[in-house]
Amino acid sequence: MNFSLLLILQLRRLIDETLQVATDNNLFEGKLTAVGNGIIQLQAEAGEYEQETRTVLIQLSAINFVREL
Repeated sequence: MNFSLLLILQLRRLIDETLQVATDNNLFEGKLTAVGNGIIQLQAEAGEYEQETRTVLIQLSAINFVREL
């Protein structure tokens, strides 16, 4: 079984959980809402002073680490 498939299976178990996801240039924190087709979808806070959320799509190949909060 390859790593990509294992990662997808593990991430699917974490749907509706709050995660930190790091890429080379960004650190995202939000609720995992979907996993599939080589991407994950997070509902993340827009910023410290804003009270709205945004949908963030991240390619699996761009992820450096995932941490459950």
